[in-house]
Amino acid sequence: MSYLSYTKDLNQNLLLLLLRDHKRYMPIVEFFDNVSRGLSGLTWLEAESIAAAISKANHSEFCSGIRRGMTGALRAESGKLRSKMLAPVTVFALKVNQDATSIEPDDIQTVLAAGWSEQTVEDVVALVAIQKLYNTIATGLGFKGLPDAAFTEIGKDTVNKGGYVASFQGFIEHSAP
Repeated sequence: MSYLSYTKDLNQNLLLLLLRDHKRYMPIVEFFDNVSRGLSGLTWLEAESIAAAISKANHSEFCSGIRRGMTGALRAESGKLRSKMLAPVTVFALKVNQDATSIEPDDIQTVLAAGWSEQTVEDVVALVAIQKLYNTIATGLGFKGLPDAAFTEIGKDTVNKGGYVASFQGFIEHSAP
């Protein structure tokens, strides 16, 4: 159950909190869309898979559910992950998430040796930062999650609309009085 009195009626749906003050939260939705969709070398599905690993590591039930919905919808659209190539990037992302000050030149070299670019390294750091922000909001305010069917529907809607901003704008329009 969410922790604040004015969030108790939101039925564990963090999206309703974001909608409640959508002008405040739209910039982070835009940043997440920009980062997850504008990555150098990584597909949207691969970015979502990395974000899923971050959410799991941060014990964010709500964000993990969103990531399950997104990866499910994206797999239906675009298919497979490049697992062997993605593994070192995911390890790097998890290390950044755990303690960015622990990153060493060898960590970067491992990602580059796997076939990724320096721009991908930058993009992954940005992806970790925005996912960690969402995880902190969700867990810090006590949002646990929704039924998997809701996350599946959110994932499909976001993919069908072409990104988070369009999906979020649809929620705003739908919730307007």
